[in-house]
Amino acid sequence: MSPTSPMSHSSTAPSAGPAPGSSLTAARRRADLERAVGGPAVDVLVVGLGATGAGAALDAAARGLSVVAVDAHDLAFGTSRWSSKLIHGGLRYLASAQLDVAHESARERGVLMERTAPHLVRAQPFVLPLTPLVSRPQAALAWAGFRAGDTLRLAARTARATLP
Repeated sequence: MSPTSPMSHSSTAPSAGPAPGSSLTAARRRADLERAVGGPAVDVLVVGLGATGAGAALDAAARGLSVVAVDAHDLAFGTSRWSSKLIHGGLRYLASAQLDVAHESARERGVLMERTAPHLVRAQPFVLPLTPLVSRPQAALAWAGFRAGDTLRLAARTARATLP
C-alpha cells in the first residue's frame, strides 16, 4: 500500500511499539500497516487519528490493549492540527445564543472530567488581566462570561471541586 493511500498510518501497542530512536516515516508506516494486515488479531482498531482517535488509541494502549490506528494521512493532518486541543464547556456557543449546544458541551466536558477520562482532561487555570486599560463595559462583559461559565458548570452538574 502506498504511503498516500487511505489507511497508510498504522501503529500497534504495546507489543510492536516504535524502536528507540525511530521516527514516523512513509517507510515505517508502510511496514507497520503490512505487519498489521493479516497479522495477529488486535483488541482495538481506531480509524482516524484526529484528537478523538488519537486519544482513544492512547487510552486503549495505556490500558494494555493491543491497538492498530490508521489514518488516510499523518497524525493531526486535518482539523486537529488547527485545534487548540482544549475541551471547552460551551461558553463560545453561549456567546452566539446556541443554548442547547452550550449545555451539551458543558455536560460532555463534565463527563470527560469526572468519569470517562479524568486522567486526560483537567481544568486549566487562566489569567484575564483587567487593568485600567480595560474599559468598564469590557470588564463587565468578562465577568458576565465568568458567571455564564459557572452557570453552565452548575447546569451540567459538574462538581466545583472538578472545575473550580
